[in-house]
Amino acid sequence: MLNLSVCHIPGTVDIYPLDGMMHVRLRVQRGLLKGASLIYNCNKNLWHEFRDEAPMKLTHTDSELEYYSVSVPLTDTRFAYIFALSCKDGTVWYFSEEGLSRQYDHDLGYFSFFQYASQFPCDMMRVPKWVDTAVCYQIFPERFAMGRTGKDTGYLTGKWGDLPTPKSFFGGDLVGIREKLSYLSDLGITMLYMNPVFCSPSNHKYDLIDYETVDPEFGGNEALKALIEEAHRRGIRVMLDGVFNHCSWEHPFFKDAQANGQRSPYYNWFLWNEDGTYLTFGSSPNMPKLNTENPEVIRYFSNVAVKWMRDYGVDDWRLDVSDEISHRFLRAFREAVLAQSPDAVIIGEDWHRAVRYLNGDEYDSIMNYSVTKACLDLLAFRTIGPAEFRDRLVRLYHTYSVPADRKMLNLLGSHDTDRFLTRVGGDPRRFRAAAAIQFFYPGIPCVYYGDEIGTEGGYDPGCRRCFDWDETHWDKETRTLIQTLAKLKKEPALSVGDFAIEESEGIITLTRTAPEQTLRLRVNGTDHTAGGLPAYGFELVKE
Repeated sequence: MLNLSVCHIPGTVDIYPLDGMMHVRLRVQRGLLKGASLIYNCNKNLWHEFRDEAPMKLTHTDSELEYYSVSVPLTDTRFAYIFALSCKDGTVWYFSEEGLSRQYDHDLGYFSFFQYASQFPCDMMRVPKWVDTAVCYQIFPERFAMGRTGKDTGYLTGKWGDLPTPKSFFGGDLVGIREKLSYLSDLGITMLYMNPVFCSPSNHKYDLIDYETVDPEFGGNEALKALIEEAHRRGIRVMLDGVFNHCSWEHPFFKDAQANGQRSPYYNWFLWNEDGTYLTFGSSPNMPKLNTENPEVIRYFSNVAVKWMRDYGVDDWRLDVSDEISHRFLRAFREAVLAQSPDAVIIGEDWHRAVRYLNGDEYDSIMNYSVTKACLDLLAFRTIGPAEFRDRLVRLYHTYSVPADRKMLNLLGSHDTDRFLTRVGGDPRRFRAAAAIQFFYPGIPCVYYGDEIGTEGGYDPGCRRCFDWDETHWDKETRTLIQTLAKLKKEPALSVGDFAIEESEGIITLTRTAPEQTLRLRVNGTDHTAGGLPAYGFELVKE
């Protein structure tokens, strides 16, 4: 047996304390083992005196690996452990920090056992109770609904429902969202994520000129407060978009820095090249990049976040371009946010593997575009088959700790992508199959506004169309499915149940199991009839 055959990632991914239990995972090359067990002591200092042993359960399999897990009660915080592996050839191997060995000297274990010896709550991933039943809905505020405000509409560039351009204004606002909260409640939504709402010259508001004022076009500060108060009455949390990586070149801090150079108190708030030019978001000169390692920048934006939470009731934050923000900023920001509200979550816009951010001291999770891409590859691009799709989700699930997985924001599309329905050629069957997978995969499912009624649209600005409030145009079958899935998300299996995924002859089966309930989703991932299901058909099975 080779060391390359076994993998355990200590400290961040494959071991984590949660709810009084220590959860441990191990991956092994497929087909080698008869079984695996965890040898452990909750107090590493007593390892030489005694150890406990717990059998591990084979929980997932992909085309290359088997994944084992076990949960044991914690009686101390200085956890030490190794693995015992029983092979099909009759041999037993021990796996420690030194790798594989045929024998293990427990008297010298303090040199090489794995350990998780620091378990302070401030360092650990936690899962607020509300997360497990959450269903999120993302709204691009300028395009959802225009409220009955009598506001000046002279800034509008077209009528509601026209196809958008990058510079279109159609009048959506926070009053309109508040007036439509009954629609969200009826859909089963418990969390509202809005793109930026603060002062900005654009329709998307990612080029902010004032972080302390809601844009008047959206109704101002009082409109946000009224929206949040009504959302809370309906049991809906509100997550704002924090744009702290960059701002507008019209922001007074940047204008001062650009005009006065190093004499400006804000010069070091930005990142400058030797020739006097400045770093930007992407290649957009109108969005200068903030120096997020500057303590003054960190303090200012942490205070901004706390203000909106304390004075207006904001619950959670999504951080734009979070993978370009300093770790120092993210740690301080988290401290400030959780001091204001211990149940808050921080979700990063990170399109890639974000393990180093998900250790309990920076983000809680990310926008899980890896789920998006897996569904696109299976159902839109058709570059993978059902077995490869299973492999993709199994590996993604084991990329992060289970506490992080439970908080992932799982989406099929957003303001930054083509609409999923458009990607699948307008085929509602494939969209519905993807939506069902989205709700069965662990985490927080996030519906992009209008997807539930069949809204199409290509890349920006096409994906930012106005919501169509004419019900005769709605795909009511898809909307009913989202309602059904949102209700199921509140039941034990989909909220706290264990997760498994299997594939056989083109049928992908996702199973969520709680002590009192099991729910299965069978999806035909092929373009022909299989397993009693039509092409791209699915069925929900409750046991």
